[in-house]
Amino acid sequence: MQESRSALLIVLASMMISIGAHWTIFNTDLIGVHLWRQSQNEWYVRNFMREDNNILNPRIPAHNLGSKGNLLRYEFPLMQWSIAQLKQVVGDSIWVTRSMMFLIGLFCIWGIYLLLVQIWSQKIVAALTAWTFCYSPVFYYYMINPMSDIWALCAQIWMMVWLVKFIRTQKFSHFIWSAVFLMLAGLFKLPFFMFGIMLLTESFYAYLRINHSSSILLKKLFVLFAITIPVAAWYIFAIKDWGYMGVLKGVTAQANLSDLFVYFKFALFHWLPLHLVNVFAMIFLLIGTWILIRRKVFTPSLSWIFSAGLIITLLYYVYEINMIAKVHDYYMLPFLVWLHLGIAVGIRSIDWAKSRFLWQILFIGMPVYTYFKIMPFWNINRNGYKKDWFNYSADLKSVVPRDSLCIILNDNSGVVVPYVIDHQGYVFDKDDLPAMWVEDMILHRRATYMYSDSRIVDTSAGVVPFIDSLLLEKGEVRVFRLVDKIKIQR
Repeated sequence: MQESRSALLIVLASMMISIGAHWTIFNTDLIGVHLWRQSQNEWYVRNFMREDNNILNPRIPAHNLGSKGNLLRYEFPLMQWSIAQLKQVVGDSIWVTRSMMFLIGLFCIWGIYLLLVQIWSQKIVAALTAWTFCYSPVFYYYMINPMSDIWALCAQIWMMVWLVKFIRTQKFSHFIWSAVFLMLAGLFKLPFFMFGIMLLTESFYAYLRINHSSSILLKKLFVLFAITIPVAAWYIFAIKDWGYMGVLKGVTAQANLSDLFVYFKFALFHWLPLHLVNVFAMIFLLIGTWILIRRKVFTPSLSWIFSAGLIITLLYYVYEINMIAKVHDYYMLPFLVWLHLGIAVGIRSIDWAKSRFLWQILFIGMPVYTYFKIMPFWNINRNGYKKDWFNYSADLKSVVPRDSLCIILNDNSGVVVPYVIDHQGYVFDKDDLPAMWVEDMILHRRATYMYSDSRIVDTSAGVVPFIDSLLLEKGEVRVFRLVDKIKIQR
């Protein structure tokens, strides 16, 4: 009873401290590292609310970059659609998005705790590992940002919770729940569907080593086939628009071997200790890894299942290494569960009654390190776009009616600048906008205003005739009213 109470207090304390540490971020508009995908997801939310609430039709603001206008289908947009439904009830505010993301992050932490309780029935070990998971820097950053990877990670964790529970209880309903969470993980983010290898491994291991029951094996395979159908259906439907995406080609695309080695070394010696785990948690990971190498820690069935999951994750990293490079750290989220299983083994081996120093590392060092490492990530200097768009966003939003279609440049993402100014239209990059395109957008595509930070474009002899007047100038950004199409037709 005392152990349960202490474990629960540790998990709740990790959550409450995380809430306090993130407090100023809840009402902070999107800003900082990896703003591209965050803005894209928030645009899906906006357009579900404003344009089309059909979950099959996620829309970006750039009407010249999507399929059939501004449709752009990546992962199944259940996360974005769900946030949009909530906002239709409570109002459109960034705190709604961040709060919903944070709630899913808390379910990740609770899932890690339950997973380890299922494995060893040692609640203090499970609680301490949940604490270290909570202060993984990469998780700490993304758990409050609109990234579907966090929802996929949550589904991965709960898939494992139910799978381990099934192994302990042999209740087939637990296997079904595990498969359902696998399906959700794949829908939220396709790479997470690779963890189906764990359910397949369990199915065949049980058949070959435990019950030799063909009927049970066939039932399991039927369930796995059934949950594959919606995942396959969505991605077959969506993937036709992915031709330009390097993530599909992975390492088979043009890649320099020396660069790949640099990326691997960066992931191992920089991301792993400083970003994925937490520099203070490395002591537990190193101890746990050493123990795992020297002796068996898990039951035979769990050893097979976890090994299959870890191997497929490593193969995924090798395949996508040139896409991940030194940039896309959120692609590394599937590793968090495996890293924290190693940390849990290390924590489990320590005599905590005699380890006051390690208690201090755990409860003081980890939150402090993560807080000071990650808080600068929410900073205008980490955006990668001209600061004037952000410094004057309120003025840039209000100067033009929100439902107007605008020409916008420069933005290589097609979503970030439109998000900041809250306008849709036609987005261009590299100071490149032919005059004939401007004419076409006015005549046939309802473009009525232009936002520009490019003097090369907005002062060019070809474009100037299509500008009616300057409405606003803030720093390097100018907002123009375009001439009426009637004047052009004359």
